Amino acid sequence: MFNLGEHVFYPKGGVFLIEKQSQKHVCGLNIKCFDLVSFDGKTTISIPENNVDRVGVRSLLTPKELECALGSFKPDHKLTKLHHKNRKSRFEVLRQTGNFDDMGLVVTTIHNLIHKTKATFEEKRMYDQIRKRLVDEISVVNALDSDKANELLGNSLDEAIQRSPKETVEAVASES
Repeated sequence: MFNLGEHVFYPKGGVFLIEKQSQKHVCGLNIKCFDLVSFDGKTTISIPENNVDRVGVRSLLTPKELECALGSFKPDHKLTKLHHKNRKSRFEVLRQTGNFDDMGLVVTTIHNLIHKTKATFEEKRMYDQIRKRLVDEISVVNALDSDKANELLGNSLDEAIQRSPKETVEAVASES
């Protein structure tokens, strides 16, 4: 499970710190909870210990996993061909998983659309939200300030949209 003082990723809010464990009395039941504080310190939530998996809380990536994930980002060209309303729903499903690779796919695809001036206002808003969550995770994992983490992510996104789809497949295959 998780330890006090550990950073975790909560899909609906991003990076959180496990501040403490507490007991909540709800409907006559005593429930053990993790009390989490958001990376920016503005939000505190309690999640029952037995619901942690169900709500998608996960450990942050290791530095090696993060490096591999950033290097394997690629836009989904099939998604870019969908109508913007269909893209938005698909992006939303991927975002809600909280999986770093899924969020990376969304942000890279929208980054590609932005560079082609084909992203909608809603997609740009989603892009900003997901990008912030990825930057927070990069910042914690690599012990970087937010500006450096944002720069690292920006460089990875720029490289991802410049690679041909064939190059990405070959790079991933050579790492295996």
